[in-house]
Amino acid sequence: MPATMMLSQSPLNQLSTEQLDDDSYDEEPVLVDGINIEPRPYQRRIILKAIQMFRGDYRDQTGQIDPAVESVMVESPTGSGKTVMGLAVAHWMQREHGFSIGWVAMRRNLLTQAVVENVTRGFNVDVKPISMFDKEPPKVDMLIIDEAQHDGAMSMANLHCIIRPKKVLGLTATPFRTDRIKLCFDKVIKDAGIHQLIQDGYLSRYHHYTIPEYTPSSVASFFANDQQRWGKSLIFFHRNDQCDECQSRLAARGIRSQVVTATTNREKQLADFEAGRVDVLINMAILTEGFDCPSLKTVFCRPSGRGCTIQMSGRVFRKHTDLPIKQIVQCKGTRHPMIKTAMANEQYAWMDGEWRTLKLNEEITAISNNARRMMANAKVELPKVVAAHRRRPLPWQQQDGSERFYNDAMNDD
Repeated sequence: MPATMMLSQSPLNQLSTEQLDDDSYDEEPVLVDGINIEPRPYQRRIILKAIQMFRGDYRDQTGQIDPAVESVMVESPTGSGKTVMGLAVAHWMQREHGFSIGWVAMRRNLLTQAVVENVTRGFNVDVKPISMFDKEPPKVDMLIIDEAQHDGAMSMANLHCIIRPKKVLGLTATPFRTDRIKLCFDKVIKDAGIHQLIQDGYLSRYHHYTIPEYTPSSVASFFANDQQRWGKSLIFFHRNDQCDECQSRLAARGIRSQVVTATTNREKQLADFEAGRVDVLINMAILTEGFDCPSLKTVFCRPSGRGCTIQMSGRVFRKHTDLPIKQIVQCKGTRHPMIKTAMANEQYAWMDGEWRTLKLNEEITAISNNARRMMANAKVELPKVVAAHRRRPLPWQQQDGSERFYNDAMNDD
């Protein structure tokens, strides 16, 4: 969550059980005095559930109290405020139990964001940033794992063996791994998904565009031919040579772009992009996590599966006052169109050299009702051959209800 996000005046310690929708607790913990966050109901529910699970008085759906657990994973969309939720839980665990806290992430920018959020929001948790690849990590009582889908990696297994934390809190938007290694957490908390958060106004609405093919030349051409439509954009490819080719083609059209890799000056590139000195950022996967730029308007998503598509698309869902509608571009051959996860306000497909809208006719209900009325009022006559062979009415269908008709019907055979 960006440090520039507006703070509300509703401290977490003012929560009441009546505010927790369908959840109830015997005794609500006092969370964080003087810490202000946006008054989002799903954040309150998740924070309280995690604390209840760790301290051993969480009630399941049957009303039974579950014993205390050692690990909890929070599955929540990009832009939902996972960093704030993690810091809130860490603050409570440190205050109530004196836990030392370690914050683990794969990328430096994720660790930096957590440190900034900790200070700017006033949590002031004594937290130790830990790289996922640290060979000599500090010993801590509780590990908070950012982008917890990486917890199945061997480097994380080494960290667990060295640190041996008492409690583990995982934060992720996509708990899916292509290597099919299962993530091992005692409890998983899932609340509102991307579609619901869009509908509730916490994430930005978007339009979905489908292009025929996804190649460097095709993507560069679509962007250059309609730069005003796409605005500040992020483009993903599978290979570095594809990134370089796209950048070369954009440069030939006078468009400023940068290829972001693990060896480039990422901080400067992102700063230039946010300041408007660069129009497009091109990368393979390094910006799928921890890249937060509310002024980003469009994401071009390479053909990918569910997890990667959600991560790429998630970069564009952060709200911006000047951009009420964001945009996602995919090709028709992608394995996971984003509309399977969250429905777009409008859908467009490139056909016959122009964008064709796939929006439903707003008068479809009225048209359908008129058609049904016409069918109901239509006079239909059976063909004479069919009418001649119609069975005689059953006794209870006879209007005069006479006893003679009933007897005749019974003796008909």
